Amino acid sequence: MAITLRGRNCHRPSPRISFCVRRVEIDGIRWHVQPEAEPLIHQLLQDAGRVIKEAPAKRITCHTLPAGTFYVKRYRHAAFPFRPVKFLFKPSQAAQEWQLAQDLEARAIPIVRHVALGERWTWSGLQESILITEGFDGRMLHEAEGVNPADVLAFLARMHQHGVLQEDLHPGNLLVKLSPLEIRLVDLHGTRLLPQLTPAQRDDNLTVLRSYLPIQVPPEIAERSARLRQQRFFERSKRCFRHNRDFVPRAMGGLRWWVRLPAWSKALEGIVSDPDGFLQTRAQILKPGRTSTVGRREGLVLKRFNLRKLENLAKDLFRPSRARRAFQRAYHLELLGIPTPRVLATAERRCCGFLLRSYLVMDEIPGATDLGTLLRRGKPPTRELARAVGELVGKLHAEGFSHRDLKETNLVLDSAGKLYVLDLDGLTFQPELTEARAALDLERLARAMALFEPVRRGHRMQFLRSYCRARGVRQVPRLPPRQQHGISTAKERE
Repeated sequence: MAITLRGRNCHRPSPRISFCVRRVEIDGIRWHVQPEAEPLIHQLLQDAGRVIKEAPAKRITCHTLPAGTFYVKRYRHAAFPFRPVKFLFKPSQAAQEWQLAQDLEARAIPIVRHVALGERWTWSGLQESILITEGFDGRMLHEAEGVNPADVLAFLARMHQHGVLQEDLHPGNLLVKLSPLEIRLVDLHGTRLLPQLTPAQRDDNLTVLRSYLPIQVPPEIAERSARLRQQRFFERSKRCFRHNRDFVPRAMGGLRWWVRLPAWSKALEGIVSDPDGFLQTRAQILKPGRTSTVGRREGLVLKRFNLRKLENLAKDLFRPSRARRAFQRAYHLELLGIPTPRVLATAERRCCGFLLRSYLVMDEIPGATDLGTLLRRGKPPTRELARAVGELVGKLHAEGFSHRDLKETNLVLDSAGKLYVLDLDGLTFQPELTEARAALDLERLARAMALFEPVRRGHRMQFLRSYCRARGVRQVPRLPPRQQHGISTAKERE
């Protein structure tokens, strides 16, 4: 390991550094490092660590050493042609974040501590920049339980008072530790330091935070936040197809799988290594349909989507498979707190780009009983059940989802009476769900419920009240004449 003390970086103006930071060169990388972290640099670079997030241009790993936990963020500029050259004229992302960290510490804003900045230069520019931060024993805001929203608002007010504007203020950028309470800012990308924040900038920060946390805000901010929430959660749902702390790609059984890493187990490995063999020899078949085959074993369910029509071969060249779409939609619902079976893995089987089959693995619902089976037993449903169905459908519509196959068999109760929505192949997301589309969903469900004698007028009224309350509307969407006639006919049959 070669270590050399060096003077000023000759390639570009060096970022401002505090007097206690040392400048050294270790194995060809020029470092700004806190003195106590200097002995750890070589050990951190040699340790593979645990991958937290990976993309072509960036890799984040977590390293547990006797001295503590550290995170290493590598920006791989050489992965893109001509990108290293631009940093001859501007600081790198790592250098900007390093400087921001020092400025925020000077303003007494709690952050995760930055201990080292490294840059590897060649004649063609900056090939790689590395940022090392200390670990913090806290949880992300949306994962921490028992957090008082007033404490989060106080932290935000402190930032604003010191002229700090975080334009990417989502829960993953706030780490919280309880007992004693401590909140820290992490991932400083998107942070701006200003002499003073305008009222509009403060409101913008509140709007973003309100979309994740139930804080008290003026009505106009709440309305803006509701619209922003839909788009942000839709974008966040796409992370299920990225390499991060929750989802990873894995090649098994001749397929490229996207797997939920915390749920990885021997049972899941047995399915993804041979999904067709699992359905043929090991699974209890729940549905041997032509369009899809469903089997279960050891608390896991595998749904295989089969080729339905030959004309779909051409369409599927330009769109994701049904399993892949259902995987993202289920994760989207999970982020929103709408109950649906937790998805664990998905893959596609293609030949020359043509989609032949796709696979979706999910958790089994314990003691699952669909609403149709329950009603066929002849026992009248409780008002609590009618209320739960109304709240579930109302929340789906409020969040911009439409279910074109909304019927009794796709609403399932577990052994504890919790209601889930299934068959996400029929689910679509629209930021602005039209009244006509919502009415079609309600008409589909009404026609299905009209076939069951135990469903009475009182149940329908309870459903509609709960639906309107969950969706935030004062009146039920008016159905087109054709749908109105369909419901009337069903009621006459009743």
